[in-house]
Amino acid sequence: MSTRMSIDSGESLHWVFSDLQFLQAGSDGMPLQNAVDDILEQGLPLRSVWLLGDIAYGTNVENLREATTVIPKQLARINAPVYYILGNHEIDYFWHTQIVTPPLYGQVRDNDQWHVPELDSFYFTETFDETLVVFMGDHISKDGRWATSGGDCASEFYPYSASDYQQLRKTIAAHDGPVVMASHYALPGGQRPSKLLQQLLPLPENVRTHLYGHAHIGDLIWNKERPWQRENPIEGSDVRQYNISALEPERSPGSHSAILTLGT
Repeated sequence: MSTRMSIDSGESLHWVFSDLQFLQAGSDGMPLQNAVDDILEQGLPLRSVWLLGDIAYGTNVENLREATTVIPKQLARINAPVYYILGNHEIDYFWHTQIVTPPLYGQVRDNDQWHVPELDSFYFTETFDETLVVFMGDHISKDGRWATSGGDCASEFYPYSASDYQQLRKTIAAHDGPVVMASHYALPGGQRPSKLLQQLLPLPENVRTHLYGHAHIGDLIWNKERPWQRENPIEGSDVRQYNISALEPERSPGSHSAILTLGT
């Protein structure tokens, strides 16, 4: 039996998930439907939904075509905006086809419910009351000259330097209020961390937490370091980061997501 959450008037709830890996890794879409059913059953007043990458798995054209229908249809059942960043499996579509735009991204970028970054941007932001949220996913040039994957980029054409990441750090520090960071990848100290995100350290004092996917809870093949640990440290900081993946139940025993509460 589900337990209803108690919510204070100054709080807002945000559903965060990652690594659905639609129609791959054993996911037939039912984990998403079941999760939406559970949220609707509990009557959770969600302010938003965050998708932290690897929602549709890379290269099977039929699977991806189905994903562009099923995933938006399920999330349309929730009356809340959706914030979507890319993970490495969305970028796999480019490596396989040389087509830059992943099908799900292309389908939802003109959907009024969905909010996505520009393909070649390494972050975008949203503010919920006083909290600034910084979304950071994989990204790719619109001409296909470079792409990030696994939280890194080996291409000489990658346009963002350490100074660009430090400029984002300054933007975060300048925010007059708390900041939450959300990415497909961990910061150093977490599981399967991103080399690119390392350039954001040390974190400004107003950062409250960092949420990430990619490193599936209980995945003993790809996430061998502390595979069952959801709360992880951040190097050089007392702030904690949290592994919230994965919604698929095959590689990650059970189906994992999180409800984040923002506010007083």
